[in-house]
Amino acid sequence: MRFWFSVSTFLFSVGFTLYGLQTLDIYDFNNRPGAGYFPLIIGVGLVITTGINVYKDIQALKLQREQQREQQQVQHEQAAPTDEQAHYQKDALVVAVCIALLIFSISTLGAIVSMVVFCLAFLSYFNRGKHIQNISYSIVFPLCVYLLFDVWLQAGLPDGFFRHFY
Repeated sequence: MRFWFSVSTFLFSVGFTLYGLQTLDIYDFNNRPGAGYFPLIIGVGLVITTGINVYKDIQALKLQREQQREQQQVQHEQAAPTDEQAHYQKDALVVAVCIALLIFSISTLGAIVSMVVFCLAFLSYFNRGKHIQNISYSIVFPLCVYLLFDVWLQAGLPDGFFRHFY
């Protein structure tokens, strides 16, 4: 399952990069970086990192097959999920719920507030007991995203209910 996820993310990365190259201009009419410059950097980075991940997964599969041949045991997957599988399923559900809440709340609450709530919810589950670290990260990360997209790139983020205050 992990191997196929890695392959699918690699293929998505290649598709994202090729789509960006075909549809966006890397340079504008003044020969300055244009709309396609930033997606190209992200796409190339994704292709490199997901390619490395696929390579590592292939090596892990080869090692696993060699170990199975040495042991000469055929293992059948149990019908009921093991405790570890159930734990991963719960983690995946928590991630999906947090992302869904972020997506649905971003236009109402605004980008900054939604990201703070998302980070707090996500970190309170996956980084239990480190409250100071979780709160500081939940404030610093959305602030950096705001500075990058709203101030530096002037791309604008959803204001939510804050649009009534200015």
